[in-house]
Amino acid sequence: SLSHDRMLGSVAASLLALGAAGYTLRPSAALTPRYGAVGCTFPPLMAPTPRYATRAVDARMGPLDFLAFGQAAASHILLKDSGRARFIKSQIEGGKLKFEEAAKEYSTCPSGSKGGDLGAFARGAMVGPFDAWAYDPDTKVGELSIVNTQFGTHIVKLNKKP
Repeated sequence: SLSHDRMLGSVAASLLALGAAGYTLRPSAALTPRYGAVGCTFPPLMAPTPRYATRAVDARMGPLDFLAFGQAAASHILLKDSGRARFIKSQIEGGKLKFEEAAKEYSTCPSGSKGGDLGAFARGAMVGPFDAWAYDPDTKVGELSIVNTQFGTHIVKLNKKP
């Protein structure tokens, strides 16, 4: 059997290989319960280490989605004005704007620089209305919605169902 240190080294090497392939790891909501739409401030992406090996993984990871089992993943565009949010949403739905480009240009949240991607998050990690929308069984993957919170109006898109 592998020694503990050798096994952790093996996990770290695997995670570094995934990072080199373009995958990113994020801490789970359990580790950072007040990140996400709650304040729209994010920690820097975590360096792949064994501590985070079994935590939430970016929703785009594909084969490693099982690590975010039971978690939703979403993108959003945060705006102060609900009229402007409805207009931008209609532009996206009409094909005049791409969601990611609109997030980069209009979102007031730091996630806008990443196309609005919030990654995967556990139930309760987001502010109430946002969390309720993400975990609502009627919310469809890829469909745009408007969610109002104390931070403003969010144009939201569910990327992964829990």
